[in-house]
Amino acid sequence: MGEWVGNKSGDSMEDKIQQYRLQVIRFRKQLADLETRRAQCHHPVPGEIWQEFAEVSHRLEQAEQQIRQICLELAGDLNQIRTEIVSMLEQYTRCREQMRQVEDLFLLNIVRPGHHLKQAIRQREYLERAYQRIYTGIQYESYASQVELEADIRRVLMYGDTALDARATTSDDELLQENDLLPRLDETHVDDLVEAISKEALIKEFKRVVLPKVHPDTSATPAEVFKTVYEVYQKCDPLLMEAYIVKYRGEIGDEEDVDPLESLDQGLQIRQRYQRLCVRLQRRLDRLKQDLTTQEVENPGKIQETMQQQRKEILARIQFEVEQLRYWRDKIWGLVKIYRERDGSPGSGE
Repeated sequence: MGEWVGNKSGDSMEDKIQQYRLQVIRFRKQLADLETRRAQCHHPVPGEIWQEFAEVSHRLEQAEQQIRQICLELAGDLNQIRTEIVSMLEQYTRCREQMRQVEDLFLLNIVRPGHHLKQAIRQREYLERAYQRIYTGIQYESYASQVELEADIRRVLMYGDTALDARATTSDDELLQENDLLPRLDETHVDDLVEAISKEALIKEFKRVVLPKVHPDTSATPAEVFKTVYEVYQKCDPLLMEAYIVKYRGEIGDEEDVDPLESLDQGLQIRQRYQRLCVRLQRRLDRLKQDLTTQEVENPGKIQETMQQQRKEILARIQFEVEQLRYWRDKIWGLVKIYRERDGSPGSGE
């Protein structure tokens, strides 16, 4: 993080700031008192008042100049911290896009087919249990007639199909959550929420500063940049919104027409906010990098190749389970024949 020039001497710079601030206030008060004395004097105004007025004015100008110099140094430090914030924001965006690509590959090659495999296994296990239950029921004389047996079989097979169809409609987001695939790194850390400026003010400032700079109707910003920024806005991510505000607000400049004390106070407040933002953004970036393996960073092609191979293995397993489902469905219907042979009565069958 950027180090303010004045901080090189430790706490002494903070002492000097307070000293200069008190000097400015004192000299301004002295000038106000002199102006009151001058107004109360009968003309001509005594020369010693004018002399004192000139001396105090000169000292005030010197003290204010010291404050302005501090503000210039502070602005330089703020712009250095801003550069670091923008750099981390760009790193985060690149890493997040890389993570998103990995997520998409994982969803396509592993999660979706894996979900189908899981459901096929569940249905096969359900049919296995149902077969054993019905077979035991036949042995225990639990069915009063073949009609009752066939009705139970139809319920079993219909329930299995319905349950499988219902689970097949699971959304991608639900699949990611169900498989605990990757941490939701876009979601704000609790510390980010605690330290961020108020949500209402943040959104207002984001709409005022950032959106006009990236929107296709008001800027020449590439569409992919607008998409990334607008996604942050839609998710109302306080940390990234604040970082984008810092980026698109631009560098801090010298405002000569502003009261130097007000400029100093404003600069110190901004410095504190920038430093906190820098720490929080670095923490978010570190969390993201922890979830990007070395192979994902250095050899994304290998990741895709590995996932495609895993996809082939999963599809082969699915095909095996599909064949098992046919086997168990036929085996369950075969229980009707076992019932007839045990009972010795003609069956209605299917």
